[in-house]
Amino acid sequence: PRQQTVFSYYLRQAWSRACCCLNPFPKTPHPVGIYLFLIGCIFAAVTLATAGPNSGYDLPLYFFGAPVVINAMKDVTSMSWWNGFLQGALPQLPLTTLNSVISVCCLAHTLYPDKRDPALEEKHRTDAVITRREVSISVGLMNLILVPLGSMPNCHGAGGLAGQHRFGARTGTSVVVLGLGKVLLAIFLGGSALTLLDALPIAVLSIMIAIAGLELVSTGVKVLFECVQKEKEKTAKQQANEAVNGKAILQKNATVAMVTAAVIIALKKTHYGALSGWVVHMVYGDGFRNFVAWIKKKKAERR
Repeated sequence: PRQQTVFSYYLRQAWSRACCCLNPFPKTPHPVGIYLFLIGCIFAAVTLATAGPNSGYDLPLYFFGAPVVINAMKDVTSMSWWNGFLQGALPQLPLTTLNSVISVCCLAHTLYPDKRDPALEEKHRTDAVITRREVSISVGLMNLILVPLGSMPNCHGAGGLAGQHRFGARTGTSVVVLGLGKVLLAIFLGGSALTLLDALPIAVLSIMIAIAGLELVSTGVKVLFECVQKEKEKTAKQQANEAVNGKAILQKNATVAMVTAAVIIALKKTHYGALSGWVVHMVYGDGFRNFVAWIKKKKAERR
């Protein structure tokens, strides 16, 4: 019968998906993120099942233990607004701008070249997949709407995009599934969800973060060489009869990137790293000349 044939087909598909981890040469990459998550869940379940009364975990687990929506603005005063602006908004602004807007747009532009907008790509924009304006509006609306209802501040991170891409996510369906999973976890488990997350092994989380970091590094190196190639082509057009020193261009761009990364890692301050990289680019690179050219271009556009 046709129903039995359809059932057999889906059963075979489910079995092949379940056993894909046993295939050393799969047609598509293994979903390493799912494997690591399942391994972490197994260790978390064993940890909670064997935890004693003095383990520090909030046991036993309970369902519907926390409100989904609260009025987070009821006790906010003018002094709370001022302290939040000075201690929260201002320090977070450089990090959100760089990591959640500029970097995520550049990363999407690099990872998904087939989804670039041709009109924006002709203008040599690095945000042809999703523009910086769109991401900024998304982050702003997300926080303005959800934070007064008790949500934590949210943003779009380049690390999250790199990790999801590395673990196999390619379409918007993966984000929808992730969002539904978080909603169900928050509604049904409530406060116990934090207990489950606390029980996940740090080693598993560290591996996932390391893989996401490697994806960011590889993408950054790719972008660096693309920038060098574009600058070589631009210099070759300007100096038709002169040879272009590609090594000098690579050294200049690599120095800016390394100084930026080193300051961020050493001081753990994104805005210090961005400021240091900008200073090196202005002094050692072509930053001053590019800035003057940008000013002249803006003046010409206004006329």
